Amino acid sequence: MNSSTIEREEIDREIAALLQHPALRKAPKLSAFLGYIVRESLSGRGARLKAYTIATQALGRPADFDPVTDAIVRVEARRLRRVLDTIYAEPGCASTIRVELPRGHYDPVFRRVDATSPATRAIRAPDPGESLHESEQRYLALVRASAVIEWRAAPDGRVTHSYGWTERTGQEPETFAGSGWLDALHLDDRSRTVAAWAAARRVCAPLEIAYRVRHLDGGYRWMLARGVPVENADGSIREWVGTIVDAPEPGEPGLRVRDVLASARRLGTIYEILRSAQGEASQGASRRVAEERRLADGLRRHGLFLGQRPVAAAGPSSMTARVCTAKT
Repeated sequence: MNSSTIEREEIDREIAALLQHPALRKAPKLSAFLGYIVRESLSGRGARLKAYTIATQALGRPADFDPVTDAIVRVEARRLRRVLDTIYAEPGCASTIRVELPRGHYDPVFRRVDATSPATRAIRAPDPGESLHESEQRYLALVRASAVIEWRAAPDGRVTHSYGWTERTGQEPETFAGSGWLDALHLDDRSRTVAAWAAARRVCAPLEIAYRVRHLDGGYRWMLARGVPVENADGSIREWVGTIVDAPEPGEPGLRVRDVLASARRLGTIYEILRSAQGEASQGASRRVAEERRLADGLRRHGLFLGQRPVAAAGPSSMTARVCTAKT
């Protein structure tokens, strides 16, 4: 924290104003993240802010949270930086105190600025990640406007994030995270789902399985889940990404679900390429392009590019027999 020339009351007013901004009011995780790190910093504990404490104290993660396999804190930190940059870049922003979260640290920095100075109002140099961030936001808008649920999981299979699951099932992120999502599945479908998911991770093969999900009204409906592993450059698994869509009852025509799934594949492919490229943005455009191509090639091999079907069936019996190595 660097606030030697800034009074505590000024910082408190700035944080209160930030938390009332629409961008943070609609993002409770980011609000909790920001509020927690500021309180700890102002209390003299900023140097002790770590991923584990933020996850368990601010983001609702359990005591057995493992920051090595669960990237939720790093993901939310990136989101918070982008939101703060966006808020302070707004034309009408008159704030004279800026809250910044330096990369690689969780202890916030407080800086006084002259909101009326030309330097403050000057147009910022283009950020190589901004256009990718805008594309990601458009993708998320498409997901929210559709019947597709998007999810991500750590290499060991623990779910770390989802768009759409809460709206369907009522399970909050802290409830469905890890293996909590299984509680929303029909009891008769849980064991085979766990087995299929474990088999897919063991041999790094795409997953496709249908199961019944308990919705907000208490009724169970069939849904089709599909996921693919995203690899690091060395071939180890960085994470899993996938979609869940409505599925017909057994015996019903499956044309509609195939159409929806094809759209989900397109969205998932685009999103993963954008997300990976965004993470590499600060390291130069050439590396971003190479990363995009590598991911696109990998997703083509799994038959996910532009809605293609995999060459082989995704069931455990057709999985390539190779050991899946997790590395974060």
